[in-house]
Amino acid sequence: MSPARVPEPPVPEPPANDCFEAPALGPDWSTLRRPAGRDWIEPAPGRLRIRGGQSPVGRRTPSLLARRVTAPRCSFETSLTFSPRTPDHLAGLTAYYNTRNWHYLYVTAEDDGSPALRALSCEAGRLVAHEPAVPLEPGRPVVLHAQFDVPALRFSYDTGRGVQLLPIELDATVLSDEHADEFHDGQLRVLGFTGAMLGLWVQDLDGAGVHADFAYATYRTSQKSPMTAIRRRRWPRYPSPGQIDRSRGERAYASVSSR
Repeated sequence: MSPARVPEPPVPEPPANDCFEAPALGPDWSTLRRPAGRDWIEPAPGRLRIRGGQSPVGRRTPSLLARRVTAPRCSFETSLTFSPRTPDHLAGLTAYYNTRNWHYLYVTAEDDGSPALRALSCEAGRLVAHEPAVPLEPGRPVVLHAQFDVPALRFSYDTGRGVQLLPIELDATVLSDEHADEFHDGQLRVLGFTGAMLGLWVQDLDGAGVHADFAYATYRTSQKSPMTAIRRRRWPRYPSPGQIDRSRGERAYASVSSR
């Protein structure tokens, strides 16, 4: 006789919006290479404080808190309050695969100490700084957005005057398992397997003890392209730096979405 079938209890979906009201982080959050201890991460009502860690290419004590990308079309948003004093202080939002493949939208300080919003990418270990830098008002919160519409990734921001798109289109497929595999002299040297993540990242490169406060984090998936809503708001459309193969992006994210 076949065994009786017991219905499995439904698995609740993680909440789309996290305001960090709970004393501990939810199970949908992950950290990189070190646990979420009070020495660098502090949840409190109304904000999550993250103390700066190593540089974006550091491998020992990064201050990265992220959640998994579960769909090829999704969005991630957070509100950041950060007071950088030098270019060695960075905090913001990242689309992350591993140490050698990521995109980063962050607040930092220029050489004169004034805050600015910048974007940086790393593809197979090669760093690419994107222009332009956006001047910010000191001490003012800024809302950061990332929109996935594979194979494209778009960053945008809001300083209280409405959402503005950065005039860059990034390749989201660098965050896939297929892209992260690296071969040298015909031998596989770097194996990709972690899957794409979206999260909060803070760096303190001079050991000054800086921290960043995040008011919330919102992750949403969509069957429709999140870029459709952006275009409906009549935001400016910028030319892409190059054509990206959409079919390649869909194939690359098929494995990511199933993880």
